[in-house]
Amino acid sequence: MKKINTFSKILLLSAVIILSAFCLFGCGGTEEENALEDMALLDVIDKIYEIAPVELSIYSDNMDVTDPDTMSYNAGLTNLNNVKEAAVSEPMMSSQAYSMVLVRANDESATSNIANEMKAGINPAKWVCVAADDLQIVSYRDVILLFMVSSDLSETVTSQEIIDAFQQVCGGAELVSY
Repeated sequence: MKKINTFSKILLLSAVIILSAFCLFGCGGTEEENALEDMALLDVIDKIYEIAPVELSIYSDNMDVTDPDTMSYNAGLTNLNNVKEAAVSEPMMSSQAYSMVLVRANDESATSNIANEMKAGINPAKWVCVAADDLQIVSYRDVILLFMVSSDLSETVTSQEIIDAFQQVCGGAELVSY
């Protein structure tokens, strides 16, 4: 009888360990960590440039998400209700068609709507005498990246180089393209 109790205890203890491991690693592993959660958008831009340096005189700044003119010109957005923050990075000379815009949604569920509005509303010819013809919009969770550049600058930078760098900043996570 004593052998059966010892065997039962070992079996029960093994089952508890296996179930605990499943709950810790199986259940907990399904939620992907948000690599950008605690990063300001200007820090994201800096990290992108660390990975993909650009040989242009660039400035980066936060945008006033309550200013409809600024948001429309830089991000193509007129509906600002779901925008939490935004940042832009552009050349100091306006004769170069180059623009990186990051927008953070108030809620991850609004990301797709914001990205689609950006795609429909952005003007790739917003500069004097130049236009961007290499444009991509991608998102990771609640952050949308719009990048556009003239193919005349392709030896300096392409949209794919910036998208690839953004993906690295996001921890290699899959991006959504628009």
